[in-house]
Amino acid sequence: MPWNDTRPWIKDPATRFSSPPDPAILARLHDAHCHPSDDDEFAPETLRGLKTGILCAMSSSLANQEKTREVYKADPDKVVPFFGLHPWFCHPISFDPPDDLPSKEDHYRSLFPPPCDSSADHPSLASVLDTFPDPISISTYLSDMEADLFAHPTSHVGEIGLDRAFRIPNPPHIAADKRNPKHTDLATPLAHQLRIVEAQVDLAIRLGKNVSLHSVRAPQETVDMLRRFKEVKGEGWQRIHVCLHSFGGSAESAKQIQKAHPNVFFSFATIISGRSPHFHKLLQAIEPDRLLVESDFSDTREIDNQIWEVFQEILTALSWTPEEAVSRLEANWKRFVSPIDERPKPKLSNREKKRERKRVDLYVSDEEGG
Repeated sequence: MPWNDTRPWIKDPATRFSSPPDPAILARLHDAHCHPSDDDEFAPETLRGLKTGILCAMSSSLANQEKTREVYKADPDKVVPFFGLHPWFCHPISFDPPDDLPSKEDHYRSLFPPPCDSSADHPSLASVLDTFPDPISISTYLSDMEADLFAHPTSHVGEIGLDRAFRIPNPPHIAADKRNPKHTDLATPLAHQLRIVEAQVDLAIRLGKNVSLHSVRAPQETVDMLRRFKEVKGEGWQRIHVCLHSFGGSAESAKQIQKAHPNVFFSFATIISGRSPHFHKLLQAIEPDRLLVESDFSDTREIDNQIWEVFQEILTALSWTPEEAVSRLEANWKRFVSPIDERPKPKLSNREKKRERKRVDLYVSDEEGG
């Protein structure tokens, strides 16, 4: 979302890669999380020219859901569209009904109360209020999201999640003055983010869609949320796949999540996870059948390089051969995006196969006799 890769070696392929990108391998590597919908210079021919296999193209804001549709239409065979509201853009959502929405001023004043004096406005709100969109009811948003998911049978839900670090940016005319900060001190309350995540997860469960989940500086809140979803939503939660994208937790927390949630995958991008000195240790903590690769990039032209870079990091960290790595990653991605009814059935032992045949034979004889 859009990232500017400022690492000094990034523009020199000779020092960036230990071996040049291999188109045959890239074709089997699928990007589990990227943002061409946020690419201001997106062009269909750029998308079609990528060597990377299939892209999970995320939505993020209310405004760019339409752009995700356009990205999908540019090459339906190369794009799996994801529809959802990112925590950076969830502040317009109101939990009041559509016919009783608060005014714009009342909505945002309620959402962003002042730090101290409750009778005054938040000091940062006045400068940005005019640039905020009018509030929209959660029911209206979910209705539109459901329509998108129905209209695109291969689609899933994302990017949704929690973020305790993000602050709403200042409008361009304020941020342009270098004396002013780029961001306000307005942070969407985590309780508001949680309600919106849960509403979208409930829709994903109801429609049998998988989820791409964002979590920044909210490790315990995310663990608690996943545990509650498992307890409260039961089998519905177990029957969807969830990808913790650019996971930034510790290796130990990754192990705990995997133990508690068999339906959770982890995807990594070097632009985010690769900055950590513990990146390889984290990769080693991920079970081989839970690992995915992603670019998390909005510049469509750069996706091949980002995917190749994280692929090479995996080879180094896990001591896999290229064929072993690409085979595992390809199979993992296919399993992650598979619709529930198309997921491969678990392999049965010989004893279980005999038991299953006996059960079928009994059913057939009952039918014939009845």
